[in-house]
Amino acid sequence: MAARDALNYYFESDRTPGTIVHGLVVDTSRSMRSVRTHDDAVTFANAVLDLHPLFRRRLQTVTANLAFPLWVECEVAVADHVFVHRATGTDDHEFLRRRVVDASRTPVDFDAPAWQLHFVTDLHGVPGVPNGGTVLLFKVHHSAIDGMGTADLVHRMLAPANLDVEAFRADDFRRSTAQVPTTWSSLRALPRDLLRFGRASVARASAVRRLAPADRPQPHKYPATRFNNNTSPDMTFDLMWFDLDRVRRIKSAVDGATVNDVIMTVVSLGISEYLADEMPTDTLGASFPVNVRPVSHTDDTANQLAIAVVDLATDVSDPLQRLADVSSAARARKAELTRRVQTLPPHPLSSAPAPVLAALAAAMPRRPATPTTTSTNTMISNIAYGNAPMEVLGAPVVGVFAPLPVVEGVQLAHVVMTTGRRMCLTAVSDRNLMPDIGRYIACLTSALDRLDDAVLSSSRVAG
Repeated sequence: MAARDALNYYFESDRTPGTIVHGLVVDTSRSMRSVRTHDDAVTFANAVLDLHPLFRRRLQTVTANLAFPLWVECEVAVADHVFVHRATGTDDHEFLRRRVVDASRTPVDFDAPAWQLHFVTDLHGVPGVPNGGTVLLFKVHHSAIDGMGTADLVHRMLAPANLDVEAFRADDFRRSTAQVPTTWSSLRALPRDLLRFGRASVARASAVRRLAPADRPQPHKYPATRFNNNTSPDMTFDLMWFDLDRVRRIKSAVDGATVNDVIMTVVSLGISEYLADEMPTDTLGASFPVNVRPVSHTDDTANQLAIAVVDLATDVSDPLQRLADVSSAARARKAELTRRVQTLPPHPLSSAPAPVLAALAAAMPRRPATPTTTSTNTMISNIAYGNAPMEVLGAPVVGVFAPLPVVEGVQLAHVVMTTGRRMCLTAVSDRNLMPDIGRYIACLTSALDRLDDAVLSSSRVAG
């Protein structure tokens, strides 16, 4: 396990989970076969075990965290990794949401391979799911794979028999079997690892000092909202579906805007409407991942994402002007992050020895219960599954979604996913801070409508 991946292992807690869950909506009415029983699920899982090493490896720790844990080959009790949940027929939407929350919040058992398949079947009356359809929840851990890697793996798992899957990269999970170091060998290696970490820290600090003041990484400070408070974890989740063409029409109204800019503006408008009188006067900010695979210095880690922070322009009332401001800010932040990754040495934490990371995680102070400022107000992630077909036993996948678990200090998170021409935006928060997540989804829906109406109005004026 590389240091960058180990961050997701050492820093995991009940307030900062490291699970990844992707949901695949399956139209079972379009196939004669489907996963209905536990035996069916076992048969399905057995067919994908050889697609990725994580299916057959568990985590082996090293005494006193003297070295990073390693993924080692093991026997796989497939029956313990698959689950079938048949909907009750009473509020199946809530039934699905509970299954998503349970999968996201239940810690991974690292004594076994870190994956699960949950088949939620016989769903009726669930937005975005064909009647009688199934939702497949694929659960993995962030220390083994990141969100983009998970999407590529899902494509390989669910590819039709005649589809070439070479386009879906083999991610950077180490495929060679590593030998577990002994306590003595770990102790002998520790001085060398500490020296490398020290040199990396000095190199990074020196490189930052050589930058012009305006180019140096600066901390972000935004006014805190209730979603930056800390309470006992109680995850709540919901989602909304819409057409990609609709989002493309909106983005075309603002030069240089992207699909992701539109989604960030939807979130910006949605938060403004939901919080209403609670909204600070100054703008809020959002963090979002940027794929750094093309420019990263490292290729031995399963996690190849960096985090950028962007102003959400919540102090701008006009929807299209807000979109323009968000788009401009996002371009600047992505360019700044790419330039930093290209010109600066890797962050020292990416070469920190295991004892250092373990000690930092243990010493990490709790965030304030009610802060007045924050480095980011919410998280927004974007994963495009693309147009390649996927299926489960011949039944097509007609939609994808993913919950993004909240973390300490940032109790509102979003993921937008696209497959074909369908998009899904999920929202995750804490029930203590958002007891009415359905109202928040309505605010997000209203935000998309407002942007759409603004585009139509501007077109009429221009015409």
